[in-house]
Amino acid sequence: MTAPALLIAGAELRMLTRSVPAVVLAGALPTALGALLVWAESDTGTAGDGATAALVVVTLMALTAYTAGTTALAARRQQFVLKRLRLSGARDGAIIAGVLAPAIVLTLLQAALLFAIVAAAGAPAPARPLPPVLALFAGTALAGVLAVGTAAFTASPEYAQFTTVPFALAIVGGGYWVAVRPAGDAGLAMLALPGVPVAQLTRSGWEALPVLPALLALGLMLALAAPLALRLFAWQPRR
Repeated sequence: MTAPALLIAGAELRMLTRSVPAVVLAGALPTALGALLVWAESDTGTAGDGATAALVVVTLMALTAYTAGTTALAARRQQFVLKRLRLSGARDGAIIAGVLAPAIVLTLLQAALLFAIVAAAGAPAPARPLPPVLALFAGTALAGVLAVGTAAFTASPEYAQFTTVPFALAIVGGGYWVAVRPAGDAGLAMLALPGVPVAQLTRSGWEALPVLPALLALGLMLALAAPLALRLFAWQPRR
């Protein structure tokens, strides 16, 4: 991350910590839901460690990286912050990365906390740790890209609770779809939902699932969505 992006990210983090609703929405709520999933699995043992980890990842991806990221971008645009930053000479990518950075970092920290709790409770470590790590980082990056695209159609931070619903459902719903199906039963058509390849890749750390289809699906989504999101993104306040 470049120096301008780091400066913007630092300012965004300070603003985030000063807003109680933002802290609850982006920090406490996703962590609590993730902890609930972990507790439910430890109590019932029905989903399996891989499916539970997948549900945790897609929940954090949808609520923190995606929804909170969209809200932050819409808020800064409405406040003319993005316009002023653009006039400062900072590159477009650095501005967007800086605004999204707190939500992205918070997602990764929440995941690390929840997985540490699971490990401390005695849950088995993944036999293949690399796929879940790739799923977490690639899924969080995809959520950030989707946040940029959704913010293009979000007039204000209040509207984000409506405009984020379709993709949030696709992310979380895709993860749940994978979690309730038998191992390896995710077809190619299912991989078109953003939550499915993330959940499948996460689950493959604990189960003998193919990794390549999910990786290719995630890579293709990022390659297609990133330039489109940047092209659609609006810097002027929307009405």
